[in-house]
Amino acid sequence: MAQPQEKKVVVVEERGADAPVVSKISHDEAAVTAATRYVESKRTWKSYIWSSLDVPKAEARFLTKLDLTLISASALGVMCRYLDQVNITNAFNSGMKEDLEMYGNELNYANAVWSAAYVFGQIPSNLLLTRVNAPVYIAFIELAWTIFTFATAAVKDVNMLYVFRFFVGLFEAGHFPAVMYVCSSYYKPHELARRNTLIQIFVAVGPLFSGFLMAGVFAGLDGVRGLPGWRWMYIVCGLISFPCAMWTLFAMPQLPGRAKANWIFTQEEVDLARARMPTEAKPLTGLFKWKDIKRWHSTWHVYLFPLFFAFMSQFGQSGGSMIFWVKSYNVKGQPARFTVPQINIIPLGINVITIVCTLINSWISDSLPGSPRWPGMVFAATMAIIFPIALAATPVHPPNIATRWALYYLTALAGTSAGLSWTFVNEVNRHDPEKRAYVSAMMNAFAYTHSAWIPIFTFPTYLQPYIVMGNYVTAGFAVGAVATILAIRHLYLRDLKGQHPQRATSPADSESLK
Repeated sequence: MAQPQEKKVVVVEERGADAPVVSKISHDEAAVTAATRYVESKRTWKSYIWSSLDVPKAEARFLTKLDLTLISASALGVMCRYLDQVNITNAFNSGMKEDLEMYGNELNYANAVWSAAYVFGQIPSNLLLTRVNAPVYIAFIELAWTIFTFATAAVKDVNMLYVFRFFVGLFEAGHFPAVMYVCSSYYKPHELARRNTLIQIFVAVGPLFSGFLMAGVFAGLDGVRGLPGWRWMYIVCGLISFPCAMWTLFAMPQLPGRAKANWIFTQEEVDLARARMPTEAKPLTGLFKWKDIKRWHSTWHVYLFPLFFAFMSQFGQSGGSMIFWVKSYNVKGQPARFTVPQINIIPLGINVITIVCTLINSWISDSLPGSPRWPGMVFAATMAIIFPIALAATPVHPPNIATRWALYYLTALAGTSAGLSWTFVNEVNRHDPEKRAYVSAMMNAFAYTHSAWIPIFTFPTYLQPYIVMGNYVTAGFAVGAVATILAIRHLYLRDLKGQHPQRATSPADSESLK
């Protein structure tokens, strides 16, 4: 691929006793020498609290700026994406079902249309990201889906809903892999898991916020100006997403190879970013080559990580039934047991547990010797075996309502490894930035390819919450996930030991070989 001819100066750090020693070298030399000349700080107990606590002041200042800009913009964008993705379920249970006469599988179809568009946009979007201005591109897709979120407030029938859901899915497609890619371009492996997890938990914050938002909108705006509460929710969601898109435009850093000094980062910090991550020092340019794609497909990463994500994408289906279960206690012709706000708020306990336990899982992973990712992934998949089976084996309306209530909440433990999974895939493909973008997009595409149609059969809306076989199928997917994780671990360690020409990454970057 063609590379820029201009020379750029980068800073390569060597650690002295008290401060980094900084030397200037040419941009072309940086890619070769930075990896050997940059010496990481010795990790102390402080790194188990936060990784920037035991590095030199200049590097700590740079990492703090990254955390306040890159992580905040990514997390807010993820929250808005999931808010605008899942609000259809809250709207469905808050009046949209009756207003649009969605008495069959229309909700499943609307979600399938969204998923199909999401899958379609994955790979092109993430590959395009490596060639364009990242902040502008990510802000553009956030603004585009915001426009269609606003438009959903005006839908007249279910066919119009399908159209708008398609475009929301199309523009949301590239967002999550994009922010994961940018983060993995700046943070080292031992710095990445907790940052990725902080972004990942906003996947749970989005639905959490959506439930409270729907409850508040329904209580305060239902009927205002003749609009039902569910239409107001789409308007409010758009009003939330718009400023977040603007923050992304101003705060999201450019990829290190294209970065320039700006109002946030000095030239010295831009140079430091390239020195810390020598594989990201040069911008990727030119057209993609077929021989590269063929090479990527000759490695196991392209197959096993997407397969695992396809299995993992089904883990949340069992917990997703809770909102329908709560609503099912309201019997037509009898006093309602739960109000509309309660129907939207009660299931949010799943999201709260997911947030807390996901953080715990990532901190444990970083603290274990070698920072292995697979144990936390196996734990989550095991929980996805236990609790769906328990839900399938118990009555839908037990004598003690707390029994099933607790089981729904405990399904949250199955969703605690996504941040670790994204960290793992970025670690093992760090040597090849384009492949990293491709595999990341493949993972999301493969996951949502299955999410587009499997729930129609396993968790059909018209059977909710009386789902039995779907919960057993979910447990079966979790068994497949455990087997896939163990296969990934085996092949990964084989590569690290040098028994295969396709090495994954440096042993110092991840799991120890003890």
